[in-house]
Amino acid sequence: MPMITFSENHESSLIAFEEGQALASLRDPRGEGLKWAYSLGVLPAEHVVVVGLGAGFHVAALADVDPDVRITVIESRESLIPVFRSQFPDLEDRVEIRVVQTAQDLFKSELFQEVLNHRSFVLSFQECWGAQAQFFTEAFAHLTGRSVESVRYHFEEFGINMKALYLQPNQLLSINDVIPVIEASAMPETNKQIFRVLGELVK
Repeated sequence: MPMITFSENHESSLIAFEEGQALASLRDPRGEGLKWAYSLGVLPAEHVVVVGLGAGFHVAALADVDPDVRITVIESRESLIPVFRSQFPDLEDRVEIRVVQTAQDLFKSELFQEVLNHRSFVLSFQECWGAQAQFFTEAFAHLTGRSVESVRYHFEEFGINMKALYLQPNQLLSINDVIPVIEASAMPETNKQIFRVLGELVK
C-alpha cells in the first residue's frame, strides 16, 4: 500500500497525500467539497455511499448540505480514517466508514446487500482516489451494477447464462450491453419485455 502523509495548508487543515499526490485541493478543500456536494442536487435516497474518503472534505460538505442524509464511505486506506475523525468530530455519528481491501470483497459484505435492499445512492469523488483509482473504479462499478461481476450476481436469480456476455472486465456496462444476453436466455417473454423497455428509455 502506498505511503500516506499529511500536511497543513494555509488554513491549518490537514491534507492527505498519497505518493506525493494531494487527495484534496490544497488551496480550498472545503470549497472543492461544497462545489461537488451542491452539484449533486437533491439526493434521491436517505442513504448515500461515497466511494473514497481521501482528506474527507467532500464528505463533510455533503453532510452540511443535506443534514438528514446518512453517509457510508468506502475506503481502502485505513490511515486516512483517524485524521478524518479528528478534523470532523461532529460527524462521528453521521458518517460510517467501511474499510474494503479488494473490490471483490464488496459482494460478500453487508453493505452490498444494504445498497441493493434500500436502493442507496452511490457517489464517487475521483479527486480523492489518488493511486487507488483502479480499485475505486471497480468498487463503483460493482455497487452500481455496471460491472460484469455485479450483472452476473444480479442475473443469477433469473437463470441467465452470463457466458454470452463477452466484454472487458473493467468496462462499465449499460442496460443495452446486456440486452443480447437477456434475449438469448430462457427468461419468460414478459420479463424480457421489461428489459427491452428499459433499453429504449436509456437510448
